[in-house]
Amino acid sequence: MLASVRNDDSGSSDQVPLDDAARGLSEEMRPIGERLRRALQQGGVPQLLRRSLNHLASPWVELGSVTFFRRRLDLGPEAPRSRPGLSVLEASLDDIQLVLQASDPRRTREIVRERLGRGDLCFLALDAAGLPVHSGWATMLGAHVPELERDVVLRRHEAYLYDAFTPPSRRGHGAFGFVLDHLFAKLQALGARVVYSYVRSDDPKGQRAACVRLDPIGTLAHVRLNGRAQLILGGSGNGLPTLVKHLVDDDGRSLR
Repeated sequence: MLASVRNDDSGSSDQVPLDDAARGLSEEMRPIGERLRRALQQGGVPQLLRRSLNHLASPWVELGSVTFFRRRLDLGPEAPRSRPGLSVLEASLDDIQLVLQASDPRRTREIVRERLGRGDLCFLALDAAGLPVHSGWATMLGAHVPELERDVVLRRHEAYLYDAFTPPSRRGHGAFGFVLDHLFAKLQALGARVVYSYVRSDDPKGQRAACVRLDPIGTLAHVRLNGRAQLILGGSGNGLPTLVKHLVDDDGRSLR
């Protein structure tokens, strides 16, 4: 489950995903000049240095980091702003096909049904013709952070944003922020006082987008040496959500 808040306004993030092997192969097949240019476009010199370090360290060392973001929902009423040409729909089990039209292609009908069935929220941005152009999810149950191989434990009055996605052909209309505003208002109405999310540190545009509506609260690095168990580096202060290796309910049953 991808929790990352991504930027759909720039027209370059939330790309149609590939599995890790295909993504790596595709990147390696690009001419070095093009790879350098793309890295500079995506995050400037820091992004170029980060990718160069990862390339040199692989395969003996796997490393990366994620930055967590938070928004307080107890400081005043959340008021969604209108966006010309867009309307919002809170998806139900009857809207699964609509959700899939504006979802990461790896998402299936079964995944969407399971999420909605357990009570997760999915809001869609619809264009003037009623077609979905963006989907955004939130939960008050807990979530998985694959980069850290950890689960987020949500306390009472906490919520979590995940899996925001805009199809590449529909970007640049402000749907990302439009849906976020409506999710904030809905979560506040359900009693949430704080909402979390995270963005990978190799997604600088996504981080800039998250900073528009949420505050960065901490970065955790993940390191794996020669295939061994992953190490998580970084403090747990600054209001980071609670992270555990496996999320279970009171009876020991897995929640994810």
